[in-house]
Amino acid sequence: MLRLLSSHSGFGMVYEAYERSTPMILKVLKSSHNDNPKVLELFQREAEVLSQLHHPGVPRVAADGYFAYWPQGSDQPLHCILMEKIDGPNLKQWMVQQGNHPISETQARYWLTQLTEVLQLIHRHHCFHRDIKPDNIMLRANGQVVLVDFGAARQMTATYMAQLGATGGITTVSSAGYTPPEQEHGQAVPQSDFYALGRTLIYLLTAQSPTDPTIYDSRTNTFHWRQQADQVSPEFADLIDWLTAPRAVDRPQTPEAILARLAELPTSVSQGLVLPTTTLDPPSAVPSTQMQRDPEVQDSSATGAISWRRRWPWVGIGAASLVGLGLILAWGWQRWQPQATTNSPSPATPISEANSGPVELVGRLPGHVSSVNALQLSGDGQTLISAGADGTIRFWDLTRRGEAQRLEGHRSFINTVVFSRDETRLFSGGADGQLYGWDVLAGTVQWHREAHTSPVNTLAISHDGRTLASGSADGEIKLWTVDGQTMIRTIQAHDGPVNTLEFSADGQWLASGGADRLVRLWDLDSGDELHTFRGHTSYVNDLAISPDGQILFSASADRTIRRWQLMDYTELPPLAGHTSFVNALQVSQDGQILYSGGNDRTVGLWDMVTGQLQAKLTGFDRPIRHMVVHPNGQIVTAKSDDDLINIWMPPVGLAP
Repeated sequence: MLRLLSSHSGFGMVYEAYERSTPMILKVLKSSHNDNPKVLELFQREAEVLSQLHHPGVPRVAADGYFAYWPQGSDQPLHCILMEKIDGPNLKQWMVQQGNHPISETQARYWLTQLTEVLQLIHRHHCFHRDIKPDNIMLRANGQVVLVDFGAARQMTATYMAQLGATGGITTVSSAGYTPPEQEHGQAVPQSDFYALGRTLIYLLTAQSPTDPTIYDSRTNTFHWRQQADQVSPEFADLIDWLTAPRAVDRPQTPEAILARLAELPTSVSQGLVLPTTTLDPPSAVPSTQMQRDPEVQDSSATGAISWRRRWPWVGIGAASLVGLGLILAWGWQRWQPQATTNSPSPATPISEANSGPVELVGRLPGHVSSVNALQLSGDGQTLISAGADGTIRFWDLTRRGEAQRLEGHRSFINTVVFSRDETRLFSGGADGQLYGWDVLAGTVQWHREAHTSPVNTLAISHDGRTLASGSADGEIKLWTVDGQTMIRTIQAHDGPVNTLEFSADGQWLASGGADRLVRLWDLDSGDELHTFRGHTSYVNDLAISPDGQILFSASADRTIRRWQLMDYTELPPLAGHTSFVNALQVSQDGQILYSGGNDRTVGLWDMVTGQLQAKLTGFDRPIRHMVVHPNGQIVTAKSDDDLINIWMPPVGLAP
């Protein structure tokens, strides 16, 4: 079975191919290029280079991975490469879908170490890549970055190096913002890879294209990227500047020099994070890539049963090394980084020391083998549900703090989950656009379907329990019957990812917040827009509605929580107390307090009526991306670039 993935990949068509159940990538050269010897040479070179490299950081290609196939009745062959399929996005897709949220220094060091080790292998084989950029770096499910697209790879032969100083007649490969000056002139050298790697890190650390005027002055040809990456230590910034020196002679000369410099960096990095161990599977641990056929019909009974086997059997790295895996956020993760603004509301009046204090870590829930992307608490507070990039949904008994049940069936990262109103069913959405409906008691899939062409970022269930809403990274909202059989309507909601959804209690409207900085209300009967709230200066990450249905709260990467009156669509003064972007909101069980969690590692407790900051909880060991509040006041948190679920107890007097 073949499935077209892309017809815009350089000179070829890219298909997903199956034999039994193993997915593979089949690249087929477009027949229009058959008579172009240079194109054919580049195509064949990719297979040749990859077949010589045996490392989890490059796609596996067998020695006979390149082949020519003559279709019946055709006098022209099809030139093909069969290679391992990497189950994950490229870095450009991941950054866009998760909202252009700059990565941490910890994450950057982790990726730089992995990529340098890959370059070390490539250079030892007397090759260099020549086209390193976010589009050409993919992510395995276990956190290993993978360098792809070796069509531009060049051998470091004596003839080649001589040509550099002579005719300069070397094929130029150029990617704006990532290609070094010497390569733009057809004079690529091994150190050109280091320049492109450094530029890729700048993109990841700033969420800005290297050609963006906020970090690059084209008139003076100078970079000012550091001011957009205040999470980066001076020592690591110096390393990146070394990689991106304009002259190749001023850059590191070997991958070993980069690794040595990394080893010399202080282990304590921005915001107190510790550099994770980068223990990786040996190349021999990577699964074989023999073709297998997969029936096109999906069997829910086969894929939906509870399984106690880990879905990724080749994941051999420990939990410590997964700290850096922001990549697995289910590449549709939707939170966005705040932009520098000059019109942010003034900070809230400081609260007294008596109303501020550190939380105490009272428990951890180990089990996920990659990032945790969603949390939900049962109505009685006894069960926590978590979903992750390892493709599993886990039910935790909070009384004994252990795993009680596990659901498996997703073929990709899980981004979001929501209970049915009676909690007998669970709905989940994945990075592959799939929706699943689960029977909680039986632990099986009731239904699943392809719901979106982009990652499903958020789900919500109506208060009458009859309508399921899904929001995706392509800006669409879709309304479904809860049996998954009927799509009620599609709403073109946002110019960018839909990050959060909330139904009104009366079932008349649906609120949505998105990457376009807007909060919108939609009439459920007609699908028409009722109103658009404008005011946030960065991306909207979460919504909550007051118990009386009068006020809609929106949390944003602009560090504020805004309050919208639903009777007349006017705005109350915003809540400003966080010093970094606000990711999560929850209303207390008694309806008196609004909890907010942010990347500043604090949780704010706000009076629902007055908007006053009643208390600020500190002492969390990492940014808070996902949060649920237990009726006893304990707070469960997760951060979308590791596998830890933590349980925290507020100080005495600050719990409900």
